Amino acid sequence: MNALTFTYRMFCFLLTCLLLFSCIREQTDACVQYELTVRAVTPSGEDVTSSGVVTSMDLYLFDENGFVRMVPRGSSSDFRFGAEKDESLTLVAWGNLKGDSLKLPSLAVGTSLEEARIELLQLATGYNMPVTDLFYSRQTLGSTTRAMENDTVKLVMERLSAALAVKVSHAREYFGSEGTLRIVVRGTGTALSFLAEPLGEEAGYAPVMNPVSDKDEWVAPLFRVFPTNEDQHIYIDLYRNDEKLFTITTDDEGTQLKASPGKETYISIDFRYARMFVSISVLPWGSSDQNTEM
Repeated sequence: MNALTFTYRMFCFLLTCLLLFSCIREQTDACVQYELTVRAVTPSGEDVTSSGVVTSMDLYLFDENGFVRMVPRGSSSDFRFGAEKDESLTLVAWGNLKGDSLKLPSLAVGTSLEEARIELLQLATGYNMPVTDLFYSRQTLGSTTRAMENDTVKLVMERLSAALAVKVSHAREYFGSEGTLRIVVRGTGTALSFLAEPLGEEAGYAPVMNPVSDKDEWVAPLFRVFPTNEDQHIYIDLYRNDEKLFTITTDDEGTQLKASPGKETYISIDFRYARMFVSISVLPWGSSDQNTEM
């Protein structure tokens, strides 16, 4: 690269930065600076921001044309950014975006909220890894003509991931003692858009089924998954070795199996009776110690 080309590229880069951050650098009548505080809460409204539940916060800024930029953080939960007063903006906040179980977004300028996504990672087996303790929020800031230079915004994130646990009882009594029991949980998407809507193909989670000593019982401890929406439900495929024995979609009352955001769902599959019996318990998050081992 010659000196002229390098100089030209640096000029373009600096010009872009100037356009993006001019409202931060200068106080003008056309600009407003936002002081933003992000909080994480439970469904009951308890503020858990300082509890250590959320270890990272990432804030993405969109305008009417799509993704603009990420918002730099001040302290652990405070952000500041500038914008034109006549801009309509959307803020998307994610808590606990971590690359050990999620494919993190690398967004090009102009990417829409519908197209922007986070995705599950896959194990060598082809099944998906469980997700982190994911929090999410979205808020729109309307354009303003008020004579103001500063505005304070509070953004509240809620838990988006769902937790599942599965117990299978009396399976050896029903099917015989040979072979190893395992399950595959399906039905959620492999991605979430920045509108928190499911995308992609059907995910498949294969949590470890631990035998309970001296009992004809197998347990998959709590593991976290993407949630289902109103039109989705989950499927549980029960295998003995590589043989599929059953696919379960409802409990004994016909209620579809769901992965509810911010909830722990316990699913019990019991073969002690003349037929299979399935029950569901949905409890508040934190009702039991969570285990995401796969």
